[in-house]
Amino acid sequence: MKRMKLALLVTVLAIVPATTAFAQSSEGEVIVVHGVPDLAVDIYVNGDLTFENSTFGDVFGPLALPAGDYDIDIYATGADPDAGDPALAGSTTLPAGAVATIAAYLEEGGSPTLGVFVENNSSTDAGDARITARHLADFGAVDILANDGAVWEGVTNGGGADTDVPAATYNIKITAAGDPGTVAFDADVPLGEGTNTIAYAIGSVEGGSFEVATAAIAGLHESPSGVPTGDAGLLPGINPMVPIALAGLAVAALAGSVVLARKER
Repeated sequence: MKRMKLALLVTVLAIVPATTAFAQSSEGEVIVVHGVPDLAVDIYVNGDLTFENSTFGDVFGPLALPAGDYDIDIYATGADPDAGDPALAGSTTLPAGAVATIAAYLEEGGSPTLGVFVENNSSTDAGDARITARHLADFGAVDILANDGAVWEGVTNGGGADTDVPAATYNIKITAAGDPGTVAFDADVPLGEGTNTIAYAIGSVEGGSFEVATAAIAGLHESPSGVPTGDAGLLPGINPMVPIALAGLAVAALAGSVVLARKER
C-alpha cells in the first residue's frame, strides 16, 4: 500500500467494564482515526466497504456497533480486495458499553503502527467536561498546556490521559517537553458539558504534516441535583486543570495487544 510496508495485526480483548447507561445496551462504539500521512485507503469491516478513499486526518465515529467480533481490512484506495492481501488488517472484539479508538499512526521515528485505546465514557458531574489527549505523532515527548498552565508533562508517543474540568473554552498548546518556545499546536478549544473531547496529535512535525484531529463522546453528564450558584466563569490567568491533572501522567488503558510483522512479498 504505497509507502506502507507493514502488515499490522491487532487483537483487542474485552477487558473494559460497562460504565454508563449506554453500557446496558448490546452495543459498543468505535472511533477510527487515520493518522498516517500520504496514504489514501479503503476500509472494509467484516468484508464490507465501510469507508472509501479515507485520507490522512479523517476521523470516523463514534459509530455504534453491535458488541462482538470484527475484522478490519485496509487496502489502497481502489484496490480489488479479491486480488491480494490487505496491507493493514485487524481483528477486534468490541464489548458492550465500551468506546474504543482504533488509530493508524506514526511512531516516533516515522514507522506506521496501529493502536487500540479504550476511552473514558464514565459519567461527568453537572457543569463539567472531559478532555482526552493522545500523542500519536512522529515527535518526541510533549507538554500539553491549557491557558498557559502545564496539564500533562513529558507525554511520549502512544501515550495519553484524560481529566474532567469545568465546561468552557480553553487555549490549548502542545510544545516540545521542557521547551515552551517550540509550539506544535496552539488553538482555542471549546469543551462542552457532558462531552469527552478527544484530541489526537497525528502526523509528523519534521515532515510538515503534524495536525490535531478530534472526536467527541457526548451525553456523559449526570442530572444536576440542585441549582448551581456562584461564579461559573474562569478567573483570568487561572487554569483549573492544573491541580486536577498534575498528579501524574497515566497512559490510557490499552484494549489489547498490537503485533507488527513484515509483510512477505
